[in-house]
Amino acid sequence: MPSRLFARDAPAAEQQPQLPFTGDNTDDADFAYDQAHAENGGHSLPRRIRGQSIASGALSGSYTRNPIRSFAHQTSHGFADTPHYSSQGVRERSSQLASYALEAENYQDRPHRGSFADPDAYATRPGAIPSDSEDGRMSQDSGRWTDAIDQESDAETPETVIGPQYQDRNFFSPKSQANTAQHNKNVTPSVVVEDTERTPLLPQGRLSRSGPQQKHKSIPRDSWGSRPKSNLPRRLTHTLEVGREHVLGIGRSLSNPNNYTKDALFSHALEGIQITSAVFLGLLLNLLDALSYGYILFPLGAPIFSNTGPDGISIFFVSCIVSQLCYSLGLSVFKGGVGSEMIEVVPFFHKMAYSIMEQMEGKPPEAIIATTIVSYCLSSILTGLIFLALGVFKLGNLVSFFPRHILIGCIGGVGFFLIVTGIEVSARLEGNLNYDLETLHKLFSSDTWYLWTLPLALAILIMVLRRLSKSPFVLPAFFVSVFAIFYLVVKGILHKDLEPVRNAGWIFELPEAGVQFYRFYTYFKFGSVDASALVSTIPTMFALSFFGIIHVPINVPALGAAVREDNLDVNRELIAHGISNTLSGCLGSIQNYLVYANSVMFVDNGGNSRTAGVMLAFATTAVWLAGPAMVGYIPICLVGALIFLLGIDLIKEALWDTFGKCHKLEYLTILVIVLIMGIHDFVVGIFVGIVLACVSYVVQSSRHSAIRASYSGMIAESTVRRPRSDSRYLNKVRGQIRAIKLGGFLFFGTIVSVEEYMRSLIDDDNFERNPISFIIVDFTHVTDVDFSSSEGFQRINRILNIKNVKMIISGISFSDPVGRALQNVGLLDGEGDEDCPPPQIFEDLNTALESCENELLEVFHRHCNRRPSKQQSTPPMSISGAKDISTPEPSSPTSFGASSLNPVFSSPRRGARLIAARSTMRESGDDTFPIADNASQCTTTVVPPRWRNFAQPLKIILQTFEDVSTKNEDFWQAVAPYFERKEYPAGTVLYSRGDDPDGFYILEKGRLRTEYELDQGSFFEVILPGTTCGELPFFSETDRTGTVAAENDSVAWLLTREKYKELEKKDQEVATELLKVGLKLTKERMDAITSYVLVTAS
Repeated sequence: MPSRLFARDAPAAEQQPQLPFTGDNTDDADFAYDQAHAENGGHSLPRRIRGQSIASGALSGSYTRNPIRSFAHQTSHGFADTPHYSSQGVRERSSQLASYALEAENYQDRPHRGSFADPDAYATRPGAIPSDSEDGRMSQDSGRWTDAIDQESDAETPETVIGPQYQDRNFFSPKSQANTAQHNKNVTPSVVVEDTERTPLLPQGRLSRSGPQQKHKSIPRDSWGSRPKSNLPRRLTHTLEVGREHVLGIGRSLSNPNNYTKDALFSHALEGIQITSAVFLGLLLNLLDALSYGYILFPLGAPIFSNTGPDGISIFFVSCIVSQLCYSLGLSVFKGGVGSEMIEVVPFFHKMAYSIMEQMEGKPPEAIIATTIVSYCLSSILTGLIFLALGVFKLGNLVSFFPRHILIGCIGGVGFFLIVTGIEVSARLEGNLNYDLETLHKLFSSDTWYLWTLPLALAILIMVLRRLSKSPFVLPAFFVSVFAIFYLVVKGILHKDLEPVRNAGWIFELPEAGVQFYRFYTYFKFGSVDASALVSTIPTMFALSFFGIIHVPINVPALGAAVREDNLDVNRELIAHGISNTLSGCLGSIQNYLVYANSVMFVDNGGNSRTAGVMLAFATTAVWLAGPAMVGYIPICLVGALIFLLGIDLIKEALWDTFGKCHKLEYLTILVIVLIMGIHDFVVGIFVGIVLACVSYVVQSSRHSAIRASYSGMIAESTVRRPRSDSRYLNKVRGQIRAIKLGGFLFFGTIVSVEEYMRSLIDDDNFERNPISFIIVDFTHVTDVDFSSSEGFQRINRILNIKNVKMIISGISFSDPVGRALQNVGLLDGEGDEDCPPPQIFEDLNTALESCENELLEVFHRHCNRRPSKQQSTPPMSISGAKDISTPEPSSPTSFGASSLNPVFSSPRRGARLIAARSTMRESGDDTFPIADNASQCTTTVVPPRWRNFAQPLKIILQTFEDVSTKNEDFWQAVAPYFERKEYPAGTVLYSRGDDPDGFYILEKGRLRTEYELDQGSFFEVILPGTTCGELPFFSETDRTGTVAAENDSVAWLLTREKYKELEKKDQEVATELLKVGLKLTKERMDAITSYVLVTAS
């Protein structure tokens, strides 16, 4: 089979690292320059902090990038060495452990490194647990692998084959990265193929990096290919130009002769009738709203403002006219949109008025009124500027992040206020409604109770009628009927004059003689304005503006759905509202917005045109110019009924419609906001609501555990293919690994449950039943952590350290918020507390699991490598009375005596590992070390390992097929001649995805890596000696599903398709058994991969 080698021969400028299975979201913050190594004369290689390959020979050293400091500490928390991943060297150690299992090498313990899997061996040492190497957070194998770095600094040739020192690069990617500072040329690696007669003329496609691996979001570009730029004046100018075009369009339409034909005139006449009907309906709605809400714009109960009801109506009309013209002339996309005063701001206006009166107590009424009306106008300008800012910067969706239940609570507070105001207006109370017995007696006195109960009854009646009929004409028809019936009774039946009826409180007082429609403009006496009183209203202005801007992103989409407007742009509507509110404030009026209910009624009755909107503005202007004299003829019960109607609707929306539909805490928040806003203060109610919303969020979030899943190592295992004896041993002791997957945003409310769960794992009862050596905390699905959570993990690490349980962190990057947060509290500080070393950090869960398995295998091979002492190795003799001879107790705590090997005298973890080691070796026919079955000292005869003296490939075949075939060496001797020995230098691609399955491999030496690219994602496997590769496609005769490359120099035995067919012809039984073995091995790997995929996805 031809070998494919990657050669580095392309410019470095094109190299973007496509690290294996990390995606493309790697940035420069994960890289650092190895200065310490360079200073010692070593080759100046870049050190990949987030390298997916875990060969650490070229990657150990110090890392000098300073982390972001924690603001909460208010101090500089410096690190002598910024933490880096502990994965360097894990893969090499996996290969060595596999070679020990195959007896290809003698076991060598790692220098300067203690295994956490055997913590009892360090019980007598200070700190109990060995820390990492002194030079910061060194790799597990940095001490033994640093020597592997090539010290020569000669330039690399294009024919250089990627070796172990370059394993940080992806063998399967069409790109690789040169991180060395001295190398300014980037090279695009190409595939070097040894051509044979079977080599295709055109290169085969390799794995594409498109699809799930592409993490970069596309950036929208305009037609010139440049990034879109934010041009604020251009957006504002565009909005104004749209309005100008509509005005010009009206002029062109009027001057077009085709619009004056007979058919055109008839069509225009029908359209005019429809428009006139819609305009009349819209005018009636504006008039009713003006009489209801414009009339109470000022607090009429205060003597200073007792005669300002007509002025409030005039201000209301100005706001309606300005907003209607702005929206109808093209600023809004809604052709039939109806603009009106923002009636929800009336409670805030009353608070501002009372605040100014309190601040200016003793000053002339003219100054108080002037300051009040100026504050009204400034609040409108402020609201308009906020609208403009949101629209220009395209932040329309920002308002959607505001909690909905707080908005509902504010709406209910406005409803509460309107009901109270309805009582005040209808009962003709002087001042505000006080919650005392005197006011209660006044409301139910014989000359007052019917004044406010009649409007309340009318409001309830209209609610019933609206429930029975959905016609938009019910409301205007009802109030016209009430007006007509009132005068029919007064004049036609009772024959009363209006003056006594007015004095009895049934009709509003006549305005002063000579009051003009523009009288409110005479209140603007800027020289009398009190600046300090005006400043005191600024918080209320912002609260008012904040409450006002919430309505637009809610009303606009709802209106768009109602009138089927598909070209809706919330930001454009925000700009339109910004212009209309700013202009309204400059013209002496107040806030306005598109009214959902009025606009729907207007459009449904034929007003879906800009002409109708302009006509409505002109009609409203005519009513405004007619003056406030008509107020003296309006029945109070009609206005009171309107105020009660809206108040009850808002209360119903806030308290009744949400009952049982939202969380109890959210409903409690709504209720509290309504009561505080209605009884005490609007601004205080909003802020209390925000605080309660935060508390509600914390409580509800804390009830949901941050632990997505927790798995024992029996379920969560790495995808490394290990030799049979190693796998058997791990299957017995892998339960000492615990993988905990966290998710979401970790904060002070959720870290408590995480800490409690980890404490429960190591309490005495659970720890005795299920001893744990490693706890892996996976942060893959964690978005961020706060300071309290970061401190919590530091505390958890200390708690676990007391139990000699090693905490390991996976799935973080040192450049993301999670990694920085953990660094800032010193959790990852390699020079921290010597008695409590920091946790190891791994890029992903797979590598963390592999490292833990390696730690367990270290204990296994350490014990397997030990030989009995001199007196223990003496062959047993049949000596009478030997049982009465006492055996001296071993002095070493690690010698294989009763004190160390008998589980009764050791820790649960150590006892479980030693029992597993013994049973594993016995299953392999190699009980090379004694373990006492009881407290007495005993010995076991040393049995030579099986197959030690067999030649290859029979030896590796027997070791690989152990446990999956009952056939002995005599049976498998027949298949050995059909395997061909192959040597693959590091970087060689054995086969790629989609290739024909022309070979079946058994790895004898080295390390292979398989990468699988699927539409759903990608994953990889590490193939160690004593395992197979490519068996399923080979036996099923299907295309290769993955790409396999040698991570270092490897030796494998290859069974080609031709040799297998020859074997089938000569020895069918052996070929069939080989097929069965291949299927069994595939089944095991599929179980492991399926388990890992489900674990990572959980």
